[in-house]
Amino acid sequence: MNSSRRWLVIFAVVIGVLVIAAVSLVLFTNGSKVTLLDENTPQGTVQRYLIALQDSNYTKAYGYLYFNSSDKISTYNDWLNSIVHPYSNNQNTWKAALGKVSLNGNNATVEVTIDIFRPGGLFSNSQYSQQIIFILTKTGNSWLITSPTYIYWIY
Repeated sequence: MNSSRRWLVIFAVVIGVLVIAAVSLVLFTNGSKVTLLDENTPQGTVQRYLIALQDSNYTKAYGYLYFNSSDKISTYNDWLNSIVHPYSNNQNTWKAALGKVSLNGNNATVEVTIDIFRPGGLFSNSQYSQQIIFILTKTGNSWLITSPTYIYWIY
């Protein structure tokens, strides 16, 4: 009986340590703040656009986009309908890292690496990365994203 109680106590201590570790990870890793870049730069515009998407603030995200008059999308509702899929089971988590910025007059590109985490089975790959190049144009003192305007990496 002593041996079984000893194993029970050891098991309880191990479970307790795991619970404390999990709670500390959640408390200490979610509080990290991102240093915002200047909004009047291409990388600052892309950063704020991605943050708005992470926060599901689609109105704010739409404000960072530029559409030509020849585009099919002309209003916020058109854009919102193009990105929100009623049948998608969006369980993806993603993070973005800004990369190289290239300026050419009133045009700019910003390379972004998107790491996507999807729940999967035991033998499936639940993480993958992709490079996205954002194309921006300068209008007045601000930069607006001309491409991509569709948020395909979320799905």
